[in-house]
Amino acid sequence: MLGALVKFAIHTFTGAKYGYFSDELYTIAVSNHLAFGYVDLPPLVPLVAAVSRMLFGESLLALHLLPALAGSATLVFVCLITKEFGGKLFAVTLSALGFLIAPVWLIVYSYFTYDAFDQLVLAVFLYVLVRFLRSANRRLWIVMGGIAGIACLTKMTLLYIGPGFLVALLLSKRRKDLLTPWPWLGVALFLALLSPYLLWQVANGWPTLKYWIGYGTVRLYAVSISDYAVDILYAMNPVLLPVCAIGLWRIFHRFGEAHYGFLGVTFLVTLVVLFRLHAKTWMLAELFIPLLAAGAIGVEEVLTGRRWGKIVRPVVAAAMLAGGVLVAPSSLPILPIESLPAYVDRFGFLFNAHKVFNASDSDYPIQLGLRIGWEEMVRRVAAVYNGLSPEDRRVAGIYANWFAPASAIDFFGSQYGLPHAVSGHLTYYLWGPGYSWDVMILLANDFPPINTVSMSRYFEACALQGRVFNPYTIPINQLNIYVCRRPMLSPAEIWRQVEFYQ
Repeated sequence: MLGALVKFAIHTFTGAKYGYFSDELYTIAVSNHLAFGYVDLPPLVPLVAAVSRMLFGESLLALHLLPALAGSATLVFVCLITKEFGGKLFAVTLSALGFLIAPVWLIVYSYFTYDAFDQLVLAVFLYVLVRFLRSANRRLWIVMGGIAGIACLTKMTLLYIGPGFLVALLLSKRRKDLLTPWPWLGVALFLALLSPYLLWQVANGWPTLKYWIGYGTVRLYAVSISDYAVDILYAMNPVLLPVCAIGLWRIFHRFGEAHYGFLGVTFLVTLVVLFRLHAKTWMLAELFIPLLAAGAIGVEEVLTGRRWGKIVRPVVAAAMLAGGVLVAPSSLPILPIESLPAYVDRFGFLFNAHKVFNASDSDYPIQLGLRIGWEEMVRRVAAVYNGLSPEDRRVAGIYANWFAPASAIDFFGSQYGLPHAVSGHLTYYLWGPGYSWDVMILLANDFPPINTVSMSRYFEACALQGRVFNPYTIPINQLNIYVCRRPMLSPAEIWRQVEFYQ
């Protein structure tokens, strides 16, 4: 399909620009420690990352091949859902174009994290759900249960959809299926697939539950309805949102003999749930897929059979394409990073919403700024490490107070002769203190638990040796480099205090 090829080409063309995104460096780090679970992510994507690195290598382009393929495959399922609804060629083309221009789907397929694969698996789930709603084939409950299990092994997004799905089920005629064994067989398959992850949680004291509690108290914060709407506007592209609005209306009306209001109810309930939880609107992205498909059909129906329809069709497509071109530089590494603030100022009505959830004063979109400067940071740490005496280097370790610099040290550090990094942040905490802590290079800012204020509680002496300043990203990425000596606590006691699951 042409749209899938275009999607793949977009991401392979931009895939080697800028640098490694902070979260994909972390994904690489955890893929070196394969397990049945991690503090903040399920086990499937780290396994895929390990296989990808083994087959294709670790260059930027190689690392971004599978996310690009996942984006292309997701686009195929968007088109299949449109066809399942009864869409003809124009509706299928419009839904493919809509998927291509939405910033949320441009961004998540541009780097290697669980989001790219999460969107793909959820698109497959939605396609099977659409087939089920049309055919009422109860055996598809088992298929949906299996896909739901894979989805939760990818990312737990499906749990946020769960309340909306359940409300939609209870309001639909499909609720009678609960009196048959088929949905329960699907639940059994779901739990069987998820059981290794659940057992890992039990064995490790439910760290993911601790993480989400911490995440909710620190990273998620209330915004107004208007701000939430603006963030949706940015995530989905202003020119695409009217199509999705048409889709929300259209999905509550019959498509031939089938009715898909189930999907509309799921969307609306999930929207309310996510807003009340102060969760990011991007977690709603997959539920825009059926709205996009239904909206494309709604536009096709309006334009079909009218003399001016053939004239308006290319105008609609051109307007959407133009909107995609405008938002692309804020979503993908296309422009020189230095020129982004001027571009944002010029087209600020499209980009201002990127600050709603970033809690940042940066002029640069976070998804682009966090691709810059990691190897330079490692080089500066290496300069400090190589400045130590041979005796100190033999025992020296490196501690970073959040996952991204630790992951960067582990990825780039070997070529500079650095030891591995330790951190109390997220899954790094489970890998232990690692060193005697007699001499520790500390990468710290105001981020807890060991930071520029609290380090004196852990070491008798800490000397500032350098700073890392990245003007393109959020304040958390501005680091001081200290060399600390003579710990006042044992490594085990220090480690007990630095657990940080936020």
